[in-house]
Amino acid sequence: MNVFPVKSIGLYSLAIGGAIGFFHFITSYGEANLKAPISVAGNYIINAQRLPTCLQNKQLLLKLQQSGIYLNASLVNKRQEITSIKNSQPTFSGRLNVRQFHLTGLLPTTICAQLSPIRIAGSLVNNLPGKNIKPKTSGDATISDNHSQQLQGQISIADGSKASSFNFTGAIQPSNQSN
Repeated sequence: MNVFPVKSIGLYSLAIGGAIGFFHFITSYGEANLKAPISVAGNYIINAQRLPTCLQNKQLLLKLQQSGIYLNASLVNKRQEITSIKNSQPTFSGRLNVRQFHLTGLLPTTICAQLSPIRIAGSLVNNLPGKNIKPKTSGDATISDNHSQQLQGQISIADGSKASSFNFTGAIQPSNQSN
């Protein structure tokens, strides 16, 4: 007497084989086509000419936080106390598209007396910041620190009925300084 019918064994074998084949296909596709975005998180010292009055004589620091392609950022006065810079909440949000980024939000009152809508658009130049993982053929990975990343772009501030724009460059702040 047969404990397991042949049809049941064939059906279960087909279902298990199909699941394994589907898993193999999805894994192969992911390894070949899905790539993590570049790392842009860090503190960037902003250098710009012709700043609006409320931003003049201030060392601006753009703190970028990253989760995949989504960015959060804070624009702070670098001369503030270190604890207030570390505890600053992101006031801008945006996205990273390859090496281009766009952020929108409100200029914090710690920088300017009144809240102003602001838009930051720019691109990444030079090498990538932070930790870059370079896979080797053996499957191991090496991690290297790279602090030559720079941003360049344009900041637009809407102040009532007038809008002003200025170009900027930003160099990543080395990690041994305050962040």
